[in-house]
Amino acid sequence: MRATVSSDEMIDRSGRVRSAWVPVMEAIHDIGPEELARRATALNRQMRMASPFGATIAHHYDPLPALLTASDFTRLESALLQRAQLLGAVLDDFYGPQTLLRGGMVPPALVLGNPHFLRSLHTATPLGYPRLSLYAADLIRGPDGDFQLLRDHTGVIPSLGHALTLRRMAAGAVPEIFRAGGLRSLRPAREVLVDHLQRDAKGGLVAILSAGARHAGSTDSLGMMDDALLARALGVLLIEPGDLATRAGALHVKTLSGLLHIATLIRGISGIELDPLEQGGRPGAGIPGAFGAIRAGVLTMLNAPGSALLEAPSLAPYLIRLFAPLTGAEAQLPLVTGDPVATASKAPFVDGPRLASHPILFRLYAWHDGLAWRMLPGGLAFGLQDSSTAADKVATGMKDIWVLDDDEPQRISGIAPAEAPSRSKFLAAATLPSRMADNLFWLGRSVERLEAAARLMMIALPRLESGTSLPRDIAERGLIARCLAKAGLLPSDIAGGAVSGRLLRVTMARRRPLAGLLREVERLLNAASERLSPSMLATVRFALQQAAEALPTEETALPAILNFAASFAGIASENMSRDGSWLFLELGRRLERGEAMAENLAILLNGPPERLEPGMAIGIELADCVLSYDLRHAGILAPAPVLAMLLADPSNPRSLCYQCNALCASLARLGADDDSESARLLQTEATNLAGQPGGLSAPLGAIAAGLRLLSDRVHRRFFTLLPEAHQLEDEEELEAAQ
Repeated sequence: MRATVSSDEMIDRSGRVRSAWVPVMEAIHDIGPEELARRATALNRQMRMASPFGATIAHHYDPLPALLTASDFTRLESALLQRAQLLGAVLDDFYGPQTLLRGGMVPPALVLGNPHFLRSLHTATPLGYPRLSLYAADLIRGPDGDFQLLRDHTGVIPSLGHALTLRRMAAGAVPEIFRAGGLRSLRPAREVLVDHLQRDAKGGLVAILSAGARHAGSTDSLGMMDDALLARALGVLLIEPGDLATRAGALHVKTLSGLLHIATLIRGISGIELDPLEQGGRPGAGIPGAFGAIRAGVLTMLNAPGSALLEAPSLAPYLIRLFAPLTGAEAQLPLVTGDPVATASKAPFVDGPRLASHPILFRLYAWHDGLAWRMLPGGLAFGLQDSSTAADKVATGMKDIWVLDDDEPQRISGIAPAEAPSRSKFLAAATLPSRMADNLFWLGRSVERLEAAARLMMIALPRLESGTSLPRDIAERGLIARCLAKAGLLPSDIAGGAVSGRLLRVTMARRRPLAGLLREVERLLNAASERLSPSMLATVRFALQQAAEALPTEETALPAILNFAASFAGIASENMSRDGSWLFLELGRRLERGEAMAENLAILLNGPPERLEPGMAIGIELADCVLSYDLRHAGILAPAPVLAMLLADPSNPRSLCYQCNALCASLARLGADDDSESARLLQTEATNLAGQPGGLSAPLGAIAAGLRLLSDRVHRRFFTLLPEAHQLEDEEELEAAQ
């Protein structure tokens, strides 16, 4: 029996480079093998930098394209649009009149017994939009040069975000190959898709529904990364099921300006447990009421839940038979026969300083614009695992698909200009999901809490290990021990003057509070990663990793933690736009820093003026103001200048006055005028304390309590979206009793 010989994408049967590949290979020759390997490494590093949620991406991104000639794409476009049209009609029939089942053209058991068939979405009348609106197909080129269909994707459409992003990343890594020219741009098609989504939403929000950061360690990390890339490419919200609530039969996203209507959802999670109210799923795993909103026509979901039914391999032979009766023509695209890895054409991949040839799979995408199906002039190609190698060898990677075309790209305008939105006090963060604002707020607090703990430890260890018995040293050790207990670094029952450096180290080694703070910072950073650019994420994660690796040794861990905190603060200050994301990060940082400072100063400055010197020295060090104080006051400690610098200096970023001023400004921008006024009053109290000679502990404790109350009010206003608690007046109580 004659063995099947696969074709080659780059080399023809005579052993020559195909004409379409000649410009690409010339560019590769000019780059050189070693430099091309470095470019491939840079591309993979850049793609991983774009990974949100802290997901570990094991996929390899190849800088070389997979080429489709204009004639190849024309044939594929006709065949795939025909198939998408058929699949859409079949899906509408399965969830509608079911004539195909009643007529015996499809066995009912294959449909009704499929777990992806959702009976609650079987409706007597069609939905207001196609149930199948997004479609992807996996293809291989056979030995005869013709394409064959390997599988359909009709449920969650995989890797569309990568298809719209990888080209831009690869163009930056290997611009010489792109200058070889002759490929169709993805931009016009993307603009048409964005235009369709926005027009179909009719003023509502368009969002992508993702599993979210809590599943970052799952096997679907590539899918969650793709959801984030797709949201960025289309300029829409990325949300999780917990961000949504059903009101009056429609879905709304919980944002800082209240509940906003979601008109269109691109589904990134399986439809099987999408609505636990109707499917008996786990509470909190889906969106109760989602199916009702779909049936009522107030929610468009792409694709409709239950559309993954068409991906069942058992349906494939029956679908082929439906082309003639439903489309009037035979199927233009045959199914794969035999081993796809053995028969698929091969394409070059970068493998270190050389090129390796591997079987390749083409994934192309289409969408329905309400009138007809459209194709994306590009897509993704995947290296298939070679069946002749070990079973544990991973697939060879993912690459961009080029559709070659000598014609000028079609010019398509974007979304029609709309009237400018009316300005509101929530404009800075109007559509920021409350979950994301909550994550950013607590990320800011956690970073400040970690920095404060490291700074306090750096001050405490040398003093506690000195072992001297001078009255000032004993007083300093007692104050530091109380501050450590207040920060949760030392049990309160052993926080006294007898605390030694050895006891502190033993306690730290047993309780590991710094490790817990680092884990919390990492969790919140992953949860808020979609609001940080790839370069920002890479910088912050690198500094955080250094701090975590240095943790077993205090001498290296504490400076590494302070280095991370400084990197984080610099990134937030210099790289983030002053919009809603930055505002909530800033709120968390200033609240945490102000509260910790007020609590520590209440301990350190608890006494008459003549006994404040030990506490003042520690306070200046905690605020990292030693140099500034020495330059201004020659290092002579006195209550008036110390209090002025720590409490009332508006130019000192670690003074209590500065924290309250920053809180006041941020809350005013968010429209929380009453909370902004509360922060202003706290700033006035802190400034007035600078002229008070003694008795500072109680008023500083009151300021710390005021900041905690302000934090609770921020949480209630922006995150839980609950009305303010209030008491009924006497008359109202009487009426209620009657």
